[in-house]
Amino acid sequence: MSRRGFEPARDLAGLPSSLTFHDLRHAAASRLIGARLDPVTVATVLGHEDPTVTLRVYAHLWDRERTDEAVRLAFAGGRS
Repeated sequence: MSRRGFEPARDLAGLPSSLTFHDLRHAAASRLIGARLDPVTVATVLGHEDPTVTLRVYAHLWDRERTDEAVRLAFAGGRS
């Protein structure tokens, strides 16, 4: 989306001027990963031709999901 479209829409919506299109894209990726979508699907939605790009950029989010689940299981006494 061009600046001609995004910035006026952002301003019209009353969103902070510091909000960038990249911020929205990262938020969308975070939501998809949080919903446990696989890397290939997330890559497709984001328009990445190669899922390794998606994994390289957003690997920390998948790591967080795995770590969060491990912590939940540990506190539950190893039961899900």
